Amino acid sequence: MSLTLNSQMIRLFNSGLKIVKSHQNQILLEWEHVLAHLQEGEKSTKNVEDTISFFIEYLFTKEVDETDKDHVNVATRNSDPFQTNQFIITFLENAVHKVIQQKENHSYHDHQAVQYLFSTISDDILKQPYHHYFTIESFLKNLVSSNQLPIEWAAITIKKDHFHFVEKWFNNLSQDLLLGSDELKADTVYSLSELLLNQMPKDNIAKYNVLTIPHEDLILLICVEHHDTSQIMPFITYALQTYQYGKDSFKENKQEQQWKDSVIMFNETIMRSRTYNEAVENITAGFVNYLPFERCALFSYSVNDQMGFGLFGHRLDNNAIQNITENISNLPLIQNNLQLLELFGKSVSYLQPIYMEDAARGFPDQYVRQFELSSVVVAPIYVSSSSKLLGAAILDQGRGKHFKVAQETFSALTKFGQSAGEILSKHQNNHHDDKQHTGELRLSPREIEVLQLMAQGASTIEAASTLNLSEYTVRDYISAIIQKMDTKNRTESVAKAIREGLI
Repeated sequence: MSLTLNSQMIRLFNSGLKIVKSHQNQILLEWEHVLAHLQEGEKSTKNVEDTISFFIEYLFTKEVDETDKDHVNVATRNSDPFQTNQFIITFLENAVHKVIQQKENHSYHDHQAVQYLFSTISDDILKQPYHHYFTIESFLKNLVSSNQLPIEWAAITIKKDHFHFVEKWFNNLSQDLLLGSDELKADTVYSLSELLLNQMPKDNIAKYNVLTIPHEDLILLICVEHHDTSQIMPFITYALQTYQYGKDSFKENKQEQQWKDSVIMFNETIMRSRTYNEAVENITAGFVNYLPFERCALFSYSVNDQMGFGLFGHRLDNNAIQNITENISNLPLIQNNLQLLELFGKSVSYLQPIYMEDAARGFPDQYVRQFELSSVVVAPIYVSSSSKLLGAAILDQGRGKHFKVAQETFSALTKFGQSAGEILSKHQNNHHDDKQHTGELRLSPREIEVLQLMAQGASTIEAASTLNLSEYTVRDYISAIIQKMDTKNRTESVAKAIREGLI
């Protein structure tokens, strides 16, 4: 199973579609008000009416298809061209947000799903003139209609239920040779080619040859004269390769836009966080809501202790996650990447996510059994400006599920980790804006030990001797404790730790 960002964006698209469908009557009423408001002239009114008609037909008659692999193009499929613009579409979308905002049970994520639904359809409508360049039918029609190529006709065939059917058949005048509802089928491609040749005038049949060219899940049939076969076949093959290259490039551009959309929505969500606690929860949920994962656990990382501490779990036992305190030496794959970070320091602009096909090779057995881990991804939470690793998000597709990760998902994960790092760093450095920060950040075991010795009245030198550390290291711990606890000095830190039950 391969995790693609497209599958997650389909889910988001369908989520927005379901929300809109559930408010059909209120939305139609609101759109009537929009139409009345925009009636400034006959032409503009016609454009608004056509746009509303299209969205009514598409949104309220289309079934939600969880398996649709190309939801971006469905917006203009089988629809007549009409004039519209982004201004009109935005008015209609705002009307939908106004309707669903009146319902208290809708979250910000729901509004984002609706926003993605409209932006996807809008892109498809406004880019409609360019779509035909990347259809095999358009490609063949250009070849057949060319005055420089001696092609008599071309056909597109499909195989279904052990038969080969003619789906499209046209000549150099772009005339439909199927004549409406005629159904042409045969047991083999050769028999189908013979059937098509027999539709031609009998006096000409002997002059022609049918070239058979496989393309994806189709078979293309090109009719040329016998003496032109050897010359035209290489050209058609080359032209088809060029067409496929352009189509693949167009698809890659769409995929790139998808992961950028995913990053934008993730950033919008986590930037709404008002406290460290909210940031942690929004980040953890965001990795699942905007990427093709089912579970996420967020961990902080202590450089001094080389320890990881569980912060939050989304669709996991949160208490179990928060009770995890693990030495990085027990996670060799992660430790190796940390050593690379220490080696290259600020010359590293980003940290690559780690994919583990089998979690048992990188995690202690107790966690593999407890959470039924199979394949996992570890996404670093990282502040690139200071080369500081704050923690990591551990993600999977659910209990016991194996998966692989597509390249565009890796690209999005890298950006997610950087954005999450910036937000967490911001809240860590603004304690006065987040009174719950100390409890959420949690002190490391070593910092707790230092606090306990301070509570017992030990000096810095005595604490260093007890812990087998240098005096300077202990001072660093004390500074970190004061900063984390938002206190003024050692005495206040100890008092607050006792009140909070930390020691």
